[in-house]
Amino acid sequence: MDRRYVMAGALSLFAMGLSEEALAKLGLSDKDAQSGLRQILKQGTEAAVTRLSQTNGYWNDSAVRIPLPKTLAQTQKLLKPIGQSSVLDDLHLRMNRAAETAAPVAKGLFVDAIQSMTIKDAVGIVKGGNTSGTDYLKKTTTPRLTTAFTPPMQSAMQATGAVDYFDRAIRRNNLQSYFKTDAKTYLGDYAVGLALQGLFHYVGTEEVAIRRDPAKRTTDILKTLFG
Repeated sequence: MDRRYVMAGALSLFAMGLSEEALAKLGLSDKDAQSGLRQILKQGTEAAVTRLSQTNGYWNDSAVRIPLPKTLAQTQKLLKPIGQSSVLDDLHLRMNRAAETAAPVAKGLFVDAIQSMTIKDAVGIVKGGNTSGTDYLKKTTTPRLTTAFTPPMQSAMQATGAVDYFDRAIRRNNLQSYFKTDAKTYLGDYAVGLALQGLFHYVGTEEVAIRRDPAKRTTDILKTLFG
């Protein structure tokens, strides 16, 4: 029998209030299931944060590279053939550098969410799809990640000159009417959203790999639960 269904059954029995003896007959305990799921999510989040916080973590990865806002990207495309796109080229790079600088902030919030996972959460994750653990993290951490990511993202972009470049690009190309907020707020909100999207992309990729690839199950509990 597929161990995932056994684990789901064990968790469901526990959630209904049956005894530990009933769970033991299935060969698993609620703590086993929680521990295994926490290890999956911990391994996935650590891998994602490590990958994206490196220099070029976002920039050299087409799957998560943060593009310029559409209006600026269109302007960049028009200016590049005549050698006038340097401001927007630099802005594009600096946005991604800021995301790489801010990525480590996510680690502590992911750990908090993983440790706060309840039996009910675990049942939902086990019964869900291959990225149900990642979906759980999106639901529980996105508001706090957005709040936590924004100041370091804005600071990093300010420090790398991204905000100044953005202001210059807007003024040089007469695009003021397209933006309702100041450059720092607009650029920060835009980049944070896409930076988090990239982060969850790789958390999900790692979760799927652990569920499917025996070589990714690096602890005894993961080997037992998904072996």
